[in-house]
Amino acid sequence: MNNYRYWQVKNLEGIRERIYWLHKQPDGIIFSQPSGIHFLTIKKVKFIIQLVLVEQITLKMDWVQSILNLNDPIYLIFPYTQAMMLALLWNSQPKKIYIAGFGGGSIPQFLHHYFPEVIIECTEVDANILSIAQNFFGVELNERLRVKIQDGREYLEQKNCQDKYDIIMIDVAFGNGYMSYNLATQEFYQLCDRNLSKSGVIVVNILKNNGFEVEYLKTIKTVFPHLYICNTSGGNTIIIGTRNRPIDKKEIREKAKSLQHSHQFSFPLVDRSNNLKVIEESSNFNLENVPILQDNASPSNYFNSWLF
Repeated sequence: MNNYRYWQVKNLEGIRERIYWLHKQPDGIIFSQPSGIHFLTIKKVKFIIQLVLVEQITLKMDWVQSILNLNDPIYLIFPYTQAMMLALLWNSQPKKIYIAGFGGGSIPQFLHHYFPEVIIECTEVDANILSIAQNFFGVELNERLRVKIQDGREYLEQKNCQDKYDIIMIDVAFGNGYMSYNLATQEFYQLCDRNLSKSGVIVVNILKNNGFEVEYLKTIKTVFPHLYICNTSGGNTIIIGTRNRPIDKKEIREKAKSLQHSHQFSFPLVDRSNNLKVIEESSNFNLENVPILQDNASPSNYFNSWLF
């Protein structure tokens, strides 16, 4: 067994040890904590652990933010998280990744496991969520997996742009569709572009029920000329933008097969790649009739989806 595989075996053992106690917990709600306008709630259903955001006002319990399979803790359960890994088609050996939005840490933990040389920097606005990720999702921070409690845009603004990322992931959308406006504007994506390497790629998770899908696409395309989308079950749309050369469907599938084979991912990356489309291929979007989202010109109804 080479050093790479040995490290993965030991890493998985460590995660299993940290979550072992959860196997013995009863089904149902095993933890709840108020945070902002939500209760951060941990629910167990057999061997599945869920981080659910419950609105304190309406007590709606329908925002499953993170999910973990106790029997396979590295597996990416949500289809949208699997689709976000399509960024690897453009940069298959990333050295540095930035993720805005940590949640239960499933994406950072996946990348940390399969790419044992990559440095992953994350931001999360809620320290309580980070604590939950460590206590209930087996996350252990180290020199390669770092999290700072800070606004995702503010963090990039304070960075030295000479220290480039190969992949930037924006995963900050709530279950009701809301995404912070300061992470949706042209100025923000220009900031991301300045922080990306020449072969860098940006990946953004949005929800259709937000109502601004086309505006997001147009705004990102003003910065990243080559845009791809992947629609997944659950109402998520993954947007991938890059300045790197465009790749066609055949090359997309070949690259996905190669990654699947070399890393032995536990989910079908090839299946996700089959749903990836160049933005020009879709007739569902008319970019001409929507505005570009800018810092000083937010649409009057943008915040209607949020519960204050």
